[in-house]
Amino acid sequence: MRRTLLAFATFALVGCGGDSTGPVASAEGTWQLQTVNGSPLPFTVQYIANPVYRLEIVSDTFIAHSNNSYDEMLTIRETQGTSVTTTQQNDTGTWTQNNAAITITSADGTVSSAAISGNTITANVQGEVLVYTRQ
Repeated sequence: MRRTLLAFATFALVGCGGDSTGPVASAEGTWQLQTVNGSPLPFTVQYIANPVYRLEIVSDTFIAHSNNSYDEMLTIRETQGTSVTTTQQNDTGTWTQNNAAITITSADGTVSSAAISGNTITANVQGEVLVYTRQ
């Protein structure tokens, strides 16, 4: 389940339309997940009432370095009954940019595409709308 959540957040930068009429911002920098489906973090990815189980995204930071590598740090919280565990999952890889189009290649070989508009990346990932802002 944790691997699925990391993939969910990694693909948070997948495919959104950019504004092709204005200047294109560089993706280089630090990006922080702000909302999922309009709801602020923490965001509940999965909830089961009986027995109680909840999986939440607490934070997700994506850092696009000037050498075209990236680091991603995802913090998740898992609640099972009365037991709560918070963990950090990390991902690395490379990124390239062509105008507003960004290609992200994870260390495991997974390739994703993204688009940037100013200081916000809005993505639609498997029906979930995620908004990242530049920090």
